[in-house]
Amino acid sequence: MKLSYILVLFIIAISCTKNDLHRPVAKNGPAPGPVTNVKVVNLNGKAALTYTLPNDENLSYVKAEYETSTGHSREVKASYYVNTLTVDGFGDTLPHVIKLYAVNAGEAASEAVTVTVNPLTPPIDLALRSLKVVATFGGFNLTCDNPTEENLAIIPLVDSTGTGVWVQSAGMENIYSNSPVITSAVREQPAVERKYAFVVRDRWLNYSDTMYETLTPIFERLLPKSDWSNYVLPGDAEILNNGGRTDVAYIYDGNAHPGWPQCLFTVEQAGSSQMVTLDLGKAHIFSRMQVNPYKEVGGLYYVRGNVKDFEIWGANTPSLSGALDESWTKLVTCHVTKPSGSAYGTETTADQTLAYNGWQFDFPSLQTAYRYVRIRSLSNWQGSYFINIAEFTLWGN
Repeated sequence: MKLSYILVLFIIAISCTKNDLHRPVAKNGPAPGPVTNVKVVNLNGKAALTYTLPNDENLSYVKAEYETSTGHSREVKASYYVNTLTVDGFGDTLPHVIKLYAVNAGEAASEAVTVTVNPLTPPIDLALRSLKVVATFGGFNLTCDNPTEENLAIIPLVDSTGTGVWVQSAGMENIYSNSPVITSAVREQPAVERKYAFVVRDRWLNYSDTMYETLTPIFERLLPKSDWSNYVLPGDAEILNNGGRTDVAYIYDGNAHPGWPQCLFTVEQAGSSQMVTLDLGKAHIFSRMQVNPYKEVGGLYYVRGNVKDFEIWGANTPSLSGALDESWTKLVTCHVTKPSGSAYGTETTADQTLAYNGWQFDFPSLQTAYRYVRIRSLSNWQGSYFINIAEFTLWGN
């Protein structure tokens, strides 16, 4: 009997978790006293509350009950280990009544302590007030401030019929971001004057006012590659030839997802920045570009010679010496960012999707048309200089 009793105690002991050891023992009993000495710090779209906890060993948590700006009931809880909680979800600066309860392990709640918060300007309004929309090739560019780094959605709309019916047409998906500065582009818009509207929404379904803009996107088209050709200059990269053509022509053959060796691949021993040059057949003003990386063995894109940092240069009468002299103009410097930020050799679905669709970059507003283009690789994903590109595409007019 004594041995059995010891075994029972042992089983009970090992079944207790660390969390059990730190939780109140009693599961019932009278409700705890209320929190006291409540202080409010109003913030953008929310408020931070601090308080003094009741002296009750059976206390489990403190909860706040209130209504958001959209009229929905919301409850926020904070452990008894802390003496602060944040009430959020407000889309205005009106007074909001908060009821605070101390709750024990048996879910018995104290009497309510009522405080009023006056949230500061909500993030949706901060974003809308700073929102700037500028017409560009094939659409428009958007930028706005989001200093609180809230999860926001910018909703673009267009009155496509001129009858006051606002819709999201092709290319006008919501823009989601929690970056401190939100930047994005809307494409696939016709080069005609139309009325556009913009609304900002947060995750609690609060909506900002609407900003209206009349915009005329600049005509843009996919530049045809039928006139393109290699234009080899002194100093251009040495092309790898490993039993097949791996030359510049493959980057404008229209195949964005080729197998080996249908890609541009320069010699791996390169010890400095590498360049390749294209003749587009005639001069164009460029609006944006796309680089499709080569899918390496193992199904990875952000590896080896695929470009990471590179420049695009333009010229109309390039120096035959091959030097990047005054005959060339640097048009843009590009940096490829892996969405996940994961380590080399690790790629998420988001990483792969972006790479498969192609890394796109905008050119700054250009007034000059260029016939010759030079791609200058500064660094690949391996940290060296050789170049690997599956396809290179330009838009403009």
